[in-house]
Amino acid sequence: MGLLCRICLLLVLALAPLGAGAWQCPRIPYSSTRNFSIPYALPSLDASSPVQNVAVFTDSAGPAAIFVAVRNRILLASPELRLLSVLVTGPVGSAECEICRLCPAATDGPEDTDNVLLLLDPLEPWLYSCGTARHGLCYQHQLEVLDGKVAITTTRCLYSATGNRPASCPDCVASPLGTSATVVATSYASFFYLGSTVNSSVAARYSPQSVSVRRLKGTLDGFSDDFQWLTVLPQYRDNYTIHYVHSFADRDHVYFLTVQPERPGLAAYHTRLARLSTHERDLRHYRELVLDCRFESKRRRRRSGEEDAERDVAYNVLQAAHTARPGARLARDLGINDTDMVLFGAFAESWPESRVPQEDSAVCAFPLRLLNQAMEEGMEKCCGTGHQSLLRGLSFFQPAEYCPHNVNLSAPVANTSCWDQPTLIPAASHKVDLFNRHLAGVLLTSIFVTALGDVTVAHLGTAEGRIFQIVLQRSSSYLLTLANFSLGEPGPVRGAMGLQSHSLFFTAGTKVWRLNVTGPGCRHFSTCQHCLRAERFMGCGWCRDGCTRRHECTGLWVQDSCPPVLTDFHPRSAPLQGRTRVTLCGMTFRSHLDLDPRRSSPGAYRVAVGRRGCTVLPEESRSHRPLPTSRRKDFVDVLVCELEPGGPTAAGGPADVVLTVEEPAGPSSFRVHGSTTLGGFVFVEPHISALHPPFGPRGGGTHISLHGTHLSAGSSWRVMVNSSECPLAGQPRQGDGAIQCTAPAASGLGAAWVALWIDGEEFPAPLPFQYRPDPFVSAIVPSCSYEGSMLTIIGTHLDSVYRAKIRFEASGVRTEATECEGSQAPERLLCHGPAFPFESKVETASGNLSVLLDGAAGRWLFRLRYYPQPEVFALEQEGGRLRLKPGDDEIEVHQLGLDAVATCMNITMTVGGQDCHPNVLKNEVTCRLPRELHLRPAGAPVEV
Repeated sequence: MGLLCRICLLLVLALAPLGAGAWQCPRIPYSSTRNFSIPYALPSLDASSPVQNVAVFTDSAGPAAIFVAVRNRILLASPELRLLSVLVTGPVGSAECEICRLCPAATDGPEDTDNVLLLLDPLEPWLYSCGTARHGLCYQHQLEVLDGKVAITTTRCLYSATGNRPASCPDCVASPLGTSATVVATSYASFFYLGSTVNSSVAARYSPQSVSVRRLKGTLDGFSDDFQWLTVLPQYRDNYTIHYVHSFADRDHVYFLTVQPERPGLAAYHTRLARLSTHERDLRHYRELVLDCRFESKRRRRRSGEEDAERDVAYNVLQAAHTARPGARLARDLGINDTDMVLFGAFAESWPESRVPQEDSAVCAFPLRLLNQAMEEGMEKCCGTGHQSLLRGLSFFQPAEYCPHNVNLSAPVANTSCWDQPTLIPAASHKVDLFNRHLAGVLLTSIFVTALGDVTVAHLGTAEGRIFQIVLQRSSSYLLTLANFSLGEPGPVRGAMGLQSHSLFFTAGTKVWRLNVTGPGCRHFSTCQHCLRAERFMGCGWCRDGCTRRHECTGLWVQDSCPPVLTDFHPRSAPLQGRTRVTLCGMTFRSHLDLDPRRSSPGAYRVAVGRRGCTVLPEESRSHRPLPTSRRKDFVDVLVCELEPGGPTAAGGPADVVLTVEEPAGPSSFRVHGSTTLGGFVFVEPHISALHPPFGPRGGGTHISLHGTHLSAGSSWRVMVNSSECPLAGQPRQGDGAIQCTAPAASGLGAAWVALWIDGEEFPAPLPFQYRPDPFVSAIVPSCSYEGSMLTIIGTHLDSVYRAKIRFEASGVRTEATECEGSQAPERLLCHGPAFPFESKVETASGNLSVLLDGAAGRWLFRLRYYPQPEVFALEQEGGRLRLKPGDDEIEVHQLGLDAVATCMNITMTVGGQDCHPNVLKNEVTCRLPRELHLRPAGAPVEV
């Protein structure tokens, strides 16, 4: 019906031919059903400078705004990424920066401000920005909604002229090496939970400390000076670097995710989760836990030396993280409730002894409830009685010590002081890659997870500027990729942020993009079936010959049915009256995987080839089951039908194959409904024009060839000789004009009629096959041979065979069979000795010579000694002849090997055509000239 014709052609071109053997449907690669090179134009904002941070503000009344931080500027944009205003934050000391005057004057020249932190207060309409200038001071920007738009109305410098010094600077928040922060607000104050990368140089200049909790003063002139902290001890600051990747708050805790060496003095890195309580400020309940994300191979090496065997992979360095509640499906897979918060991490495998990531990524999911439970259980092992001695850890923060193990929790008054000290939980939290290592070769740089209905979708940014939208499911054997597109900007994708429940913001280079959580569009789905099987929240439907959303379609937009697609069929031709079985190949033949009669009514499928119907064979079709899920890199739908016999007026010629599928509407939201047409079929009338050879022995074995036109048409072939079947030598190839079979044995002599049956229709040969008496071989002379020597086969009825061959075998070495000359008489055949590989000119081989008469192997074996081919040197030099002069009466010719075969062969030597009765010696042959020989002046030819 014309639908999908363009896509049919594209898919056919992608099909790969299969090897020899029974014909199979060419498989369709899954990659051809989606085109991830389709460009999508997303709303974007160019900040003209590398984006450092993004914050999304939402107001309870509805208005929202996007804040984009770059060096020396903060851009305010609408949710549609239209630029509204620009706030200059640097360089400090320049006349352009008005808010810089709110903080103490710079003592040095102008200093650029990199906006390390951009945070929103969880209760008040306040935006905080902290830069690298002036030892990491922060600003508070008050936000108001004016005329339906968000605006910055007031800015304050969070700094107090008193109480800040290099040894202790409560207002020094941001580290130039990197800082991660979370703001927690209470009814009376806002608290900044800070994790900063430090070294000895940063520590000497108003160190921001490694981990600290700072309370914003009610006067908004800085932070309280009674804050508590943990910081890397001086001896480790330049050789033990902690990189703070992400921070977040959940209920009573604030968490930091870090990448750091496994312990001081080691170059191997791993990822840790640090937890702080929001009910204390002195960090006594600070805990750390190692996060272990890995891939565990299920298919071990099948045999030693197999290079491509899968290996276990430890994804040790976190690249990005996000916390979200999972959809119902993933929650069920993880064994948790869909109300539980889950930490989703994008991890990479690092290069050895480095934190630099390789292009090999994974996504692991850690339920926070289970992480907290692991921390509590770890503290019980540290503090409870009856456990082995454990180090408290964190030796880079505090002096090394062992857990006391002195707490009896069943005592009337328990001493809980053991819990009041920072501790590294000794056990790692181990999770496996949700993608089952399908992202090998990809480096993930950002992650944002959303639950859409009962589906959990990961929105992933890559180092190459692409966005993946993939359904998260536990250790799946394949990726359920919803979208994979390029932002069109080279470089890693960073900073995924969400706006309410419908939009995401990604950054790459100098730009910010807005993306709907349901994806960029549907045009990357190349087939109707994959378009309509996409998750419903994507809003995809089929519009003429492409996958679109409803508002993009100007014609009929369908979401509940697809027509089938034919990509190939076999055979390509059939006889006019035969019941040829036709195998149809393609996709979307059924809405479910199996061809179950209980799910598919008999009338759901109709096949027509030209004007002839073709009855669908469910059992034959069901035998072509799909591969197991783990091997689904490609697929194909298969349907087998049998042509109904043509009527007496059936005519040959080209025909179209038409498949119509009309599945009834059912509980499923998708069904197959429509028709597809593919040309290239031809109805032909086979004809046998010749039979070769025309005779053979009564015992059978003759290789008969039927020649003619269209003999390879159809799907099944039988050759009958009288009432006996002539076994085919192989399945005929399409286009061949010959059928070969091996003649059966006959009960008598004389003519036997030959017929070729194609799919139940008979095609007779023009002449009969003649059975002759069986041959018999009685002897072979001589009893020795060499390559090219003449052997005579002696027997009876040797003219009954069309083709005779001989083959020699000795010491496990078998020669190629060589064909003999045509029979000159019923009692005699002449054959040339086949080539046998000798390593030297002096060895011999004793073995068996087989006489093969019309393929009947091994019926006649004769012992034979084989020699290397003799050489006559003088004759070789003179082109096979030696010229004699008058007066010569004896001839002497040098040879090698002739004396050996002289014991079993007759050696003759002629001069001028007359025998001179040679004498064969060790290395030469001599003879005297016949007396009656009259030499001419030019001499006479000599032949051995």
